[in-house]
This record gives sequence, structure tokens and C-alpha cells, in this order.
Amino acid sequence: MTDRLWRVTVSSLFPNDNRVESVYEGHHADGAAASDAALTWMAIDNGGSTIDRIEKIEQIR
Repeated sequence: MTDRLWRVTVSSLFPNDNRVESVYEGHHADGAAASDAALTWMAIDNGGSTIDRIEKIEQIR
């Protein structure tokens, strides 16, 4: 199976009620794998202090 390029938009809610949207791009087999990678990336990037939600998943190519 060939990996495809995915763009995942993630909304993160911080403890101070600030919401930030981030975009993750990566090569993965499917949208589920891309979503898992994006959520893992956000958890590591924010130190686990946010509530993260997938807003949109797009296959780029």
C-alpha cells in the first residue's frame, strides 16, 4: 500500500479556555493513521495539557 499525503486540522483547547487550530501534514496509509499521528503530535507539542479534536482531514495527493 502506498502512503498518501494528508492534511489534518486539529483544534486544541487549553486550560485557560484559549482555542488554537493547528495543521499537521504527513504521509500515511489512510486518514485514520493521519489522525492518530496528528493527535499524537499535538499531545507531545502541548505537553498533554490540551483537549484536542480533529476538525478536518484532507487527502492532498
